[in-house]
Amino acid sequence: MDVKTMEAFLNMKQNRYELVRVVSKEAKRISALLRLSDEEVQEKVTTIALRRVVEGKVKYRYAKPSGEE
Repeated sequence: MDVKTMEAFLNMKQNRYELVRVVSKEAKRISALLRLSDEEVQEKVTTIALRRVVEGKVKYRYAKPSGEE
């Protein structure tokens, strides 16, 4: 894993636990896409997902609790 990417992740201002959840969901999404395309990559999907989150390529938002407008 790239040290600069990890340092950038740790320096992000958002809640680290929420960011870990975002990275995890992105890694699962990338893994599913790779399975469908039969494409192989040289690095782990978690590394790819982490880099995408740090670069701001993954958009996420908090969902409103049900019943709230």
